[in-house]
Amino acid sequence: MDTFQDIERAGWVERAGRYRDLFGTITSQSIEPLLDALGDLHGADFLDIACGAGDLAGAAERRGALVQGVDFADTMVAHASARYPGVEFRVGDAQCLPYADGSFDAAACSFGLPHFADPERALRSVRRALRRGGRFAATTWCGPGRGGEFFEFVDGVIMPLCEPGTGLPVAPPMFRFGVADECRRSFAAAGFDVNDVREIELVWSTFSPRSIPEMIDGSLVGRSLSLRQQSPQVRERIARATDTAAEARRRGGKIAFRFPALLITASAC
Repeated sequence: MDTFQDIERAGWVERAGRYRDLFGTITSQSIEPLLDALGDLHGADFLDIACGAGDLAGAAERRGALVQGVDFADTMVAHASARYPGVEFRVGDAQCLPYADGSFDAAACSFGLPHFADPERALRSVRRALRRGGRFAATTWCGPGRGGEFFEFVDGVIMPLCEPGTGLPVAPPMFRFGVADECRRSFAAAGFDVNDVREIELVWSTFSPRSIPEMIDGSLVGRSLSLRQQSPQVRERIARATDTAAEARRRGGKIAFRFPALLITASAC
């Protein structure tokens, strides 16, 4: 059986060309707040971890940082390299970063933690790659119980209608780091002084309920695979339920969902 990490990697290799136009429209809203939290980056050696399509790395380069980016999906790295030729991107595992100890003054990870099989190991790897006093900022999703309306919709309306899937390993808790206390504990255990944990508000809206399954398929690997395993009859039942529940949310012509996230800022001890 494939491991959680195998499935995540394969999922993002497949979705590299679509992610930026789907979930990337949400995650991009956090780029400037995340970089602002790191302070002046001019001349700093900066690492974008789980860089995806490279938009965070490109924004850091525009602020004068000396930027490198790393992602476990080679197709993501190819897209990022084409889009931002001034940044050095490479394929690598965040849980064992391919850089020497103390290589960077600052690092960031935009919504990468839920995609790591061993996030504690990833945090220790980040700490190792940073110089003492180096700055680190990360964003993580708040779950359904903490205002994550889209995730509440998916897990409350859509996933309960699915028949049990096969061949999918148990995934780590997606919203584990959507709790400030857990962030503080885990970051401290990895060798960081946590300076701040605050919530930021992100939003996604659509005119059509049919954009919701497209968003899931292009951006939520595990849930997407579960949906792909469903029979045509179950998929039709899910589509009808999605349309009904989404239309009940329509306001001013749009169907909107809150995507609150935590922004954690820390320094390497």
